[in-house]
Amino acid sequence: MIGRKTPKSSQGTTETKPRGFDDFELRLGDVMRGERATLGKSLLDVQRELRIKASYIAAIENCDPTAFDTPGFIAGYVRSYARYLGMDPDDTYAVFCAESGFETAHGMSDAASSRKKIDATVATSVTSARDPFSHPSLPFAPSSDSFLSRIEPGAIGSTLVLALLLGGLGFGGYSVLQEVQRVQLAPVDQTPVVLSDLDPLQTSTPTSEAPDVVAGTGFGAGVFTPPSSVDSFDRLYRPQALDVPVLVARDAPISTLDPNRVGSFAQASGQTLPSVDLDPIEARFANVSPALPQEGVTLIAARPAWVRVRGDDRSVIFEQVMAAGDTWTVPATETDALLNVGESGALYLSINGQTVGPVGAAGSVTSDMPLDGPTLAAILEPADAQSDGDLSRVLADLGRDTTQPTIGQPKILEDSAPGVVLVAVRPAWIRVRAADGSVIFETIMNAGDTYAVPATEEPPTLRVGESGAIYFAVNGQTYGPAGPRGAVTSNLALSVDQLTQTYTLASIEADSDLARVVAELAVPNPVD
Repeated sequence: MIGRKTPKSSQGTTETKPRGFDDFELRLGDVMRGERATLGKSLLDVQRELRIKASYIAAIENCDPTAFDTPGFIAGYVRSYARYLGMDPDDTYAVFCAESGFETAHGMSDAASSRKKIDATVATSVTSARDPFSHPSLPFAPSSDSFLSRIEPGAIGSTLVLALLLGGLGFGGYSVLQEVQRVQLAPVDQTPVVLSDLDPLQTSTPTSEAPDVVAGTGFGAGVFTPPSSVDSFDRLYRPQALDVPVLVARDAPISTLDPNRVGSFAQASGQTLPSVDLDPIEARFANVSPALPQEGVTLIAARPAWVRVRGDDRSVIFEQVMAAGDTWTVPATETDALLNVGESGALYLSINGQTVGPVGAAGSVTSDMPLDGPTLAAILEPADAQSDGDLSRVLADLGRDTTQPTIGQPKILEDSAPGVVLVAVRPAWIRVRAADGSVIFETIMNAGDTYAVPATEEPPTLRVGESGAIYFAVNGQTYGPAGPRGAVTSNLALSVDQLTQTYTLASIEADSDLARVVAELAVPNPVD
């Protein structure tokens, strides 16, 4: 057409198209970082799982072989990391060598050895430029905060307030302690008469002329004068005095005084001197003591022994641990009494003034022996005083009146209250608590062990693991046991009234262990 010009087509012009994902060049580091991000792992996680430094992992992703100390390990690190990311190890190592220009060196070459030392300035610049841990600005290594940035102003104020509070409490406690310990004495015009009478240590009565204020000081002497000796303090802790003292008569006939026990010749009597027996031979075997009753049956203890006598109705009429020299006469009304002895060899009998016995062998227990005169005379032989020195001595003491008047101070203090003694016939655990709940005694008592319960204002309580093994000795008599065998007894008050009202007298026939323990306790321990 006229006037229209057709544009000239340029043969060298190419058509521009939009570029896709595959059109961009992907490097090995981008692929590895993408796979690692897909797994959700950081460089420190990979270091912990593969035991490869995080700096080496970063160098593999950056294709930087100069970051490795030993080039011989690069191939193993790259293949291990590629296997961890799920990539082909050989292809990954080939791409790493192509991008980084790394070549596998022979084992004997210099390239395979460790890196050589370079200049310090160059090493600093290279390390600082390529070591990821020296640059905290990297995303995988967060930067550390300074010390001052970790301190909050509010915490400083709270600390100061706490320090002031503690200081105030300490100063207040110290002030109160000093005030409590301070003693101030004020002078008085006259000592109260009542306090002067109640003063147990005042040896002299203060006069009205004594000065009320000590010279040179501003304090008064007070109403109490400290004692000058320790004996005065001891007087405060004496037992309670009797309302009416018990006086003992000092006057007695001169004939009743024994010079072997009273006077200057008492010490000389204890010496062993040769003696001559002026009595006829027949008198030594008579075994008749004028001090014993000439009728009836009398028990004579040559050595300590436990004895129990039951009456006609089988009730206990006598029970005691008889000491050497003790005697007891069976009442004439008890015609069918029975005798129990824990130590048979220590007990003799006097039948109408004639001494017979012992009732059994030494160390044995005698049970239910009839205390009938004809029966005893038939079953027991006359006693031989020559074979038993203790019996001879006891009969000699009974043959003369050895009572002497007591010459000494009047009895001013009251007698002590009867106590309670725990006796174990078999092993048993016990615990004794005071009234305030504190433990005063706890142990495993074996057979034959005893424990004297301390006398307190409030009786202590007892807990026993084996109730059938514990008995109570009160006023020379045995009560118990604390309970049946295998049972546990708790909160038992150890008072005389409680025990005597709760328990009955112990039966030595029902418990053979009790008989053996009583017999052992009755025998005195030999003196070394």
